[in-house]
Amino acid sequence: MPSISSLGTGSGLDLTGMLEQLRSSEQLRLTPYTTQQNNFKAKISAWGALSSQLTTLQTSVKKLGGDAFNSLTVSSNKAFTATAGSGALADSHSVTVTQLATAHKLKTAVDGQNITKDTKSTDLLGDTTGGTRKITISQTSDDGTVSTISVELKDDETSMDQIAKAINKQGGNVNASVQRSDDGYQLVFSSKTTGKAGEMTVSVDGDEKLGQILNTSNGGKVIDGEANGDAMISVATAQNAMLTVDGDTYTRSSNNISDIITGVTLKLAAVSEKGEPEQLTLTEDPSTIKTALQDFVKQYNALLTLTSAASKYVQNDTSGLSDSDVAKQNDQNGALMGDSTLRGMVDDIRAAANGVYGSGDFSALDDLGIKINPADGQMTLDEETLDKAIADNPDAIGAMFMGKEGADGLATSLGTIITNYAGDSENKIDGVIKSSTDSLTSQSDIMQLQIDKTQKLIDATVTRYQVQFQNLDTSMNKLNNLSSQLTSMLSSLNS
Repeated sequence: MPSISSLGTGSGLDLTGMLEQLRSSEQLRLTPYTTQQNNFKAKISAWGALSSQLTTLQTSVKKLGGDAFNSLTVSSNKAFTATAGSGALADSHSVTVTQLATAHKLKTAVDGQNITKDTKSTDLLGDTTGGTRKITISQTSDDGTVSTISVELKDDETSMDQIAKAINKQGGNVNASVQRSDDGYQLVFSSKTTGKAGEMTVSVDGDEKLGQILNTSNGGKVIDGEANGDAMISVATAQNAMLTVDGDTYTRSSNNISDIITGVTLKLAAVSEKGEPEQLTLTEDPSTIKTALQDFVKQYNALLTLTSAASKYVQNDTSGLSDSDVAKQNDQNGALMGDSTLRGMVDDIRAAANGVYGSGDFSALDDLGIKINPADGQMTLDEETLDKAIADNPDAIGAMFMGKEGADGLATSLGTIITNYAGDSENKIDGVIKSSTDSLTSQSDIMQLQIDKTQKLIDATVTRYQVQFQNLDTSMNKLNNLSSQLTSMLSSLNS
């Protein structure tokens, strides 16, 4: 079949141009579907931007629902650091660290007999008389629960490298490694748990020779200390942390302690100098209230800006149109113009922001210097008024946002509305917006199917035109040739 570019060579007609015009005309059949699909996609995009901003606003609202009014400044200390969380109260505490929790660590001894300075990490340490042996590492928790790691090894699997690999493969509470010092290779066991609960007991069954290297039940042999029957050397003793808080003594297996002072986590870093106590001071930090409210106003205004753009209406330009012409929607209209879901969401959010909560000193945003423009819903913040309100009665501001005596506060009311529309990923809640975008996506997919189907019909029609034009071109080429032949014959007869 001749190519499109060769059309018209036989007839002398611009068949290629005619075919392209027909193709362009046929492609117009897609316009209603692509226009509708682009409309769906624009709505999906607009809802995506709104949902993202709602989530950002929700984060700001959650801070005003608690953390902003419970923020404390924590003193700086040498022997420990403290972090104040939920439930922490402004107070002062005397803290003395007398001992840090450490993790138990054992290593094999270079005894000149079972292990020498020349022993390699690949040398077999156990008996080779045939059979298997079992290495068991046990640890006893504070509540008496015993956890164990057990590995069974064959005669050719008792080198330091092989033992360490077998233990680590269990993925338990002990790390095994092989280290090389000036004294030679040593197999090292390290507990992943600090404190007495991480103390390791090592036993070997079925291999007396390997047992003489690993058996340890008294915390490990102490260098230059009294013999205690243990084969492995104690590198680090398993010991609990010990501290005194406000005159009471506490023992804990970890250096991270969160069950002594309510809402406060202590991270022990060193033993207190000269055994002297340090003062832990927690003081209220009202600056977080102002910061949280500033962010709330910023995120609220950003949301209202997006909703205004999404719902924007621009009157159609009818100039130059006759009475029978139909005006098209203005391209400057928002993607969600006239959407009832968007209108309902904006009404709900603005109603919550304009609400009155309780009857205390502060019951509305206006009392804090936050004014709302009735025209566009945008907020403005008078920082001087806010600073005075925070200084006068921060608890009353907290009650307004968090609620009091069973009544919802502004943060709770607004948070519920946002969750209703944007959902809550943490609690696996789908919001109204997801339902809307799912429906729009489904409709867009249907449009795509229609576009694909119509495109196939267009392609088939254009192909049919091409064949017809090719046939026309061939026929006219034959007629032109015949005409030329007849003209030539007539000329010869007249001569």
